[in-house]
Amino acid sequence: MGRPSVGWLLSVLCLGAACTGEIGSTGSPSVVPSAMSPTVSGTPTAPAAVPSMPGTTPPSPMGPAPGALPYAPPAPAAAELPARVWLLTPEEYGLAVRSVTGKGIDVSDIDPIPDTGVYPNMSRSGVVRVTLAQQLAEKAALAVDGLTTPELTALVPCGALERSCRDDFVAKMLNRAFRRPATDEDKARYAEIFELGAEAEPELGFRSVIRALLTSPHFLYRTEVGAAADAQSPSFSLTNHELASLLSFSVTGAPPSASLLAAADRGELVEPAKLREHLQALMAEPAASERVAAFLVQWLRLHRFQDEVEKFEDVFPGFDAVKIAMFGETTEFLETYGTMKGTLSGLLTSPVPTTSTTLSSFYLAEPSTPASGSRIGLLSLGAVLSKNAKQYLTSPTLRGLFVRDQLLCQHISLPENFTPPPIEVAEAQAAPKTTRELYELHAKDAACAGCHSLLDSVGFLFEGFDGAGRMRTTETYRSPTFTNTAPTPEPIDSTGELLGTDVDGKLTSVADLAQALAKSDWVRECVARQAFRFYFGEVEPDRGVPPVVAGTAALKGSGVLGDLVQALLTTESTTRRVR
Repeated sequence: MGRPSVGWLLSVLCLGAACTGEIGSTGSPSVVPSAMSPTVSGTPTAPAAVPSMPGTTPPSPMGPAPGALPYAPPAPAAAELPARVWLLTPEEYGLAVRSVTGKGIDVSDIDPIPDTGVYPNMSRSGVVRVTLAQQLAEKAALAVDGLTTPELTALVPCGALERSCRDDFVAKMLNRAFRRPATDEDKARYAEIFELGAEAEPELGFRSVIRALLTSPHFLYRTEVGAAADAQSPSFSLTNHELASLLSFSVTGAPPSASLLAAADRGELVEPAKLREHLQALMAEPAASERVAAFLVQWLRLHRFQDEVEKFEDVFPGFDAVKIAMFGETTEFLETYGTMKGTLSGLLTSPVPTTSTTLSSFYLAEPSTPASGSRIGLLSLGAVLSKNAKQYLTSPTLRGLFVRDQLLCQHISLPENFTPPPIEVAEAQAAPKTTRELYELHAKDAACAGCHSLLDSVGFLFEGFDGAGRMRTTETYRSPTFTNTAPTPEPIDSTGELLGTDVDGKLTSVADLAQALAKSDWVRECVARQAFRFYFGEVEPDRGVPPVVAGTAALKGSGVLGDLVQALLTTESTTRRVR
């Protein structure tokens, strides 16, 4: 694999003469509602771009005091969320097929829902295109063909593959597949499908119904459109069965159970006390903890770690051999601290346990690895560190951007029609001795200073870890664009500064950063917003929507992740929609 030029690698780091973004923004450059949060702006003349709250006087950019951006709770916003239909993910589809047929299928080769850069399960990003439709039709056929005759018979209420059992079978399968009571129109349509198949033999009629159900839009999509009687109402409540699907898919990743659908049949889920009761039952299932872990992996942007992260073997020998173990370190850490009973503080500040002798040996392979030292919290996970780095060196900017985006919801974006200046000439002339020196040189460009002051000041705190996540005390810098014939080890400087938060200050390490972030109300709100996006499949329309406010309060109170999930799903926003 050839190395890209440093100009290409680092030009993306120069974020512009007027870098823009928002504190508490959506985390996606395409969705930045101006009413949501204060803006971040950098200017060539200011060494530090400091965010400010609307209606307040921003602190001096020459030296922000601790707590330069005090936390300000958002103004309350409307509870109603948009009406929508929501395509099942491949994983949800597989579990839904199991709920209908009693048998699972392999969904690993189904096209994933396009990743919008927020979460893979966003409700507005899934569309059944031609290729996906073909894949789903093939899976439906395989699922039905895989049923033995006794297994198929077990699905028929009367226990026999006879025409006289048709109507009960159709009604039962419709209710299970559509996750709501079947209408007379539904029953008539699928009875007709049954008869078309049964012309050859009765058993084929039963198989034809199931196959048709597994490709129906009513099966493939979750709906949040309300009852037919509310079709003309601009604001409405979800039906009991829509609530059952929302709760079950959100909390466990699977369709509602028979008992939850029975509760919906009884009309219980529109009662707040009953809804909370059924939610708590769902949260007690093992799948709910697995769902929390899935959220955390996606929040850390690690769900495609093994496919996306590559390193140059001559710079980080052995990295490819430990990638699986490195991701395993992440999952084991989350299984310990990222459960329903885990806390946000625990995720940020708990020691990372040793999980693999192979991985430990790799971490110790860096020549200047300290004799003693511990990894503290998720920010020191090897997968997080190597994901937010270049192929042959670290990246203070990428690591700082990760903290801003994922933990503070402070999004920084390139201005339109801006081309970052090249860096090759300046780098070759200066011949930096460390990555930090290179980035400090780059940030001296007036067009880049504003954003880099926000990003690199945080990213430098990670310099005690190399680009593959190994601890180090020195760096031997090698550049692919100029000849450094005899590079020598230089001491690592991992000091930095947190700016534009409610816990600002000078810091010396990632552990210091973790402790500071664990005290930040901006971080608590950001994590609540990230969880809202995952569990609701929707980018919050405003900081002040009830689930985010309730989730922030839960994290500020107990800090327990289970309390966060319960808070998110027990506000009026769970039940109310607007067209």
